[in-house]
Amino acid sequence: MQKNFSRTDRVAQQVQQEIAMLLQRDFKDPRVGWVTVSSVEVTRDLAYVTVFVTLLGQEDDEEKIKQTIEILNKAQGFFRSEIGKRMRLRIVPEIKFSYDNSLVTGITMARKVDEAIAKDQGLRAKSGDNPADLSTDGTDDE
Repeated sequence: MQKNFSRTDRVAQQVQQEIAMLLQRDFKDPRVGWVTVSSVEVTRDLAYVTVFVTLLGQEDDEEKIKQTIEILNKAQGFFRSEIGKRMRLRIVPEIKFSYDNSLVTGITMARKVDEAIAKDQGLRAKSGDNPADLSTDGTDDE
């Protein structure tokens, strides 16, 4: 029977859940705002973990992002010991936090698409070309 997920995928998923719970419930640092775990990468030997986090409400503040990632990386011993207590692993992996800017990139792209659509609709309205005048199959009903 073929496995659907490799061991590294299963460990990554479990580490993601555990770190998300730790950030939500146990990690109490007033300098760290609302942090979510977007993904986790685990090396094949399960010795190193990179945790990608997103900071909600602080997407534009580069200094705050850098400070938060630094705080999380300095507290990696806490996260590592908690992962060691909660998961049955032969080797407790080294944990490194990294900022994931995919959310910010996605929001920026969505805004650009919305602006392009609005600009296109404005140009169509000025030229008198109303897309509502066209039939649904793309041909004119004249």
